[in-house]
Amino acid sequence: MRRWALVLLASSALLAQDTEKNPTARVGFGAFTDQFSDATGTRKGWLVNGEWFRDTSGPWTASVVGTTRPEGTGTTFSLGKEIFFGDQSWAWFSLGKGTGADFVPTLRGSLDLTLGLDATWSLGLAASVNRYQADATTTILQAGPGWAGGEWSTSLRLQQVRYSPGNDSYTGGLLDLRWGASNQRRWHSLRVGVGEGILDAMQAGGSFSSSTMSTTSGGRGSGNGRSGTTPTTSTTTTTAVWVSPSLKETLISTTHHFPLTKNLALRADLTWGRRETAFSMWSATLQTFISF
Repeated sequence: MRRWALVLLASSALLAQDTEKNPTARVGFGAFTDQFSDATGTRKGWLVNGEWFRDTSGPWTASVVGTTRPEGTGTTFSLGKEIFFGDQSWAWFSLGKGTGADFVPTLRGSLDLTLGLDATWSLGLAASVNRYQADATTTILQAGPGWAGGEWSTSLRLQQVRYSPGNDSYTGGLLDLRWGASNQRRWHSLRVGVGEGILDAMQAGGSFSSSTMSTTSGGRGSGNGRSGTTPTTSTTTTTAVWVSPSLKETLISTTHHFPLTKNLALRADLTWGRRETAFSMWSATLQTFISF
């Protein structure tokens, strides 16, 4: 895995050419690891994703994520689209399918809607449905305000996670803060989550810290996409739905995007989480992005 990543990175750096101010496409690859303090142990995986910017209605994204856990290996395939409407509003939707181990969803759909109220304030609404084997389902609902001004943006969302069968539901809150308005340039973000069901719902892209979209936590007016402060559900793959978290949870996550050249960038994600009296965990993801 490491040898493959180093070879691909070196080849991409040699073959890449200077891009336009607004690139046509962007591809990324990376790896992640999750470390738990309890018997869960270590989880690892890889991710490959791409974005196409030249659709005037909004960019397309596609991703493949492989996850290895003690109970097996699973792969998730996703296709997403962002659509702009009005001056300050946009919608993000995606469809995905998993194969292999039963902890990945057999089918999932996500929608993240941002409604611009004025030049700086917005209202975010999001929903994600994940169907697993034996007709088990997880539904994630979110709502809350967002604000963006210059290089800074922030959002606050109330989240509810519903598990079926059983009809259990758990509620928490997510606060996001970001500096950097463009997804192609340098940006940094911080996420804090408190409540129940937070950790399960935040396993975007197969890991607590990984994301298959380079636009996740994107800034308004970024040029190649208007993704709001945090399209949280757009890449969500939760754990098996029969693990209902009835304990208070805390999550702190930080993301850093560093352009190295006009067409090469690195992204690092680091997450710490804790489920009260059950476990604590660390998660890290490193990705490379190449623009064309």
